[in-house]
Amino acid sequence: MTQQLLPGITLPTRPAETRDARLALATYPDIPVTDLCRHAKVLGRAAEFLVDSVLTRLAERVYPADEYERHDRVWILPDGTPIRIQVKTRHSQAANGAYVFDLKQRSARGSTGKGPYLPEDFDLLAMVVLTENIVAFTADWQTRHVIEPGEIPALRRHPRATLDAALMRLGHANAIPGAVDGPDWLDLAA
Repeated sequence: MTQQLLPGITLPTRPAETRDARLALATYPDIPVTDLCRHAKVLGRAAEFLVDSVLTRLAERVYPADEYERHDRVWILPDGTPIRIQVKTRHSQAANGAYVFDLKQRSARGSTGKGPYLPEDFDLLAMVVLTENIVAFTADWQTRHVIEPGEIPALRRHPRATLDAALMRLGHANAIPGAVDGPDWLDLAA
């Protein structure tokens, strides 16, 4: 006999898609590209959760945006200002070892495609490398961003550094904890 989670409520059978994803992603990141593409929504959600985790560990307030929005998260600054965050994920490296982020909407080719991103669609880009469990933030509007292998240790050591640099670029230096001008280790030239 198994104990029910809630008295009188029987959980539904897990849908086939989630059973398939669980089996296919069991050896992530060592999976075929076809499985990466087939389960992109699951991995995208994992990237959004990693962004949530980083911001939550930094005691920031972050909330998911509705599915139809052109951004994935809303970060509320201490003064109440909302910052819209778009989350993009990479799972594999380019030939030179870098992680390349091309800023395109995945559904642009689909029947419900939303077209290319526009600068007014979001304020910050969160670049997530799931295989490395890192996030780099930027407020620089470009259609292509790169995380070099040499940047990964610094992203791990100072998860807030790129976030604070992005705040500076957006004109929100007052939202950086501990210093109006930002921490000494902030490198705005990067």
